[in-house]
Order: sequence, then structure tokens, then C-alpha cells
Amino acid sequence: MPDVSRFLTALGQALRERREELQLTQEAVSLLTGVPQRRIWEIEAGIGNPTARTLLRLVSGLNTPCSAIFARAEELAAQPPASDADG
Repeated sequence: MPDVSRFLTALGQALRERREELQLTQEAVSLLTGVPQRRIWEIEAGIGNPTARTLLRLVSGLNTPCSAIFARAEELAAQPPASDADG
């Protein structure tokens, strides 16, 4: 079974990447989607578990298919965790 916490962190990262690619702030995405900025921050930080409705609102506002965000999240979740050690 996949690590849900790791996937949610990756999902937030994928959403943040897309938002930054479009040069949008969290506030701008909030205005476009009706999702509160605080909720966007939580999801991007990996501490939020978005409902399907929230996720669909976000991907619509980011003009990207949900499948693309999930595919990117799967890629990110499959990467080895970053090490805190100076190697």
C-alpha cells in the first residue's frame, strides 16, 4: 500500500509547482477557485488532505488536468526522500 502521507506531500508539491509555473500567488489561486488561501497553503505544505471537490476546483483554476497533477505527484512520491545530512 502506498504511503498516503508521502503522496499528499507530493500532491501539494505538484500543485505548488503548477501554480508557480503559471506565476500565480496562493491569493490569486484563491480568488480564481474560491478555495481559501489558508487551505491552499495547507495542501501545498503537505498537511492538508483535500477533498475531491477542492482538488477539482484547484486544478480547474490552474488550468491543468487532475491526471497531470496526480502523475507528477506519483513521480515525486517515488523519489527517495531528501537527506538532511551533508553527505
